[in-house]
Amino acid sequence: MNIKSEKLNKTYVKNGLLFNTEVLNNINIEIISGQKIALTGPSGAGKSTLIHILGLMDRPTSGKVYIDGVDCFKNDDKYLCVMRKNSIGFIFQFHYLMLDFNVLENVLLPVWNERQIKLKYARNILERLGILDKQDHFPSELSGGEQQRVALARALINNPRIIFADEPTGNLDRVTGFEIEKLLFEISLELGSTLILVTHNEELASRADRIVKMINGKINTLI
Repeated sequence: MNIKSEKLNKTYVKNGLLFNTEVLNNINIEIISGQKIALTGPSGAGKSTLIHILGLMDRPTSGKVYIDGVDCFKNDDKYLCVMRKNSIGFIFQFHYLMLDFNVLENVLLPVWNERQIKLKYARNILERLGILDKQDHFPSELSGGEQQRVALARALINNPRIIFADEPTGNLDRVTGFEIEKLLFEISLELGSTLILVTHNEELASRADRIVKMINGKINTLI
């Protein structure tokens, strides 16, 4: 799916007053379907805020986001929810697994009403990620790398056309992180998905088709 933003701004409100500093300032970016984008820059640059808005999890203060030509924020929250469910996968730095659900149940959460139909595919993903033998385990029984693999499987359960990954290996050791990164690029390539990845890792960023560097809520460099 193609993604385009026009004059995107985000300013947070506290006690009815605007913060003095905009988190995002006049962001214009265009991402072609299937591209792998690395979003880099120092902490506080606005990277996470940008992907939350591009991924329809948050609304901008002003500006537009188009996905395949549709002005998304002209629509209501129900439309945004359906778009996220059917077309978008999110992976965060923390796994955000449901502690009372086992691995398989966590993977199936986004498609709970269709879980019987998706059961075989969920197990196929877990097998691909090397954790099928953990399907009945609970998150507390898994290592950090295994938990993040479950989060990756959950993000992939609907074959998303866009994958957003916000520092997905930031809490992992380098070896485990490399394995997760490798799988993320391989699977997004197989699915033909657009991948937007927030990272401080220059080695990881170099694997992307394009690098977008942000500073102080603005795009500083497009490579």
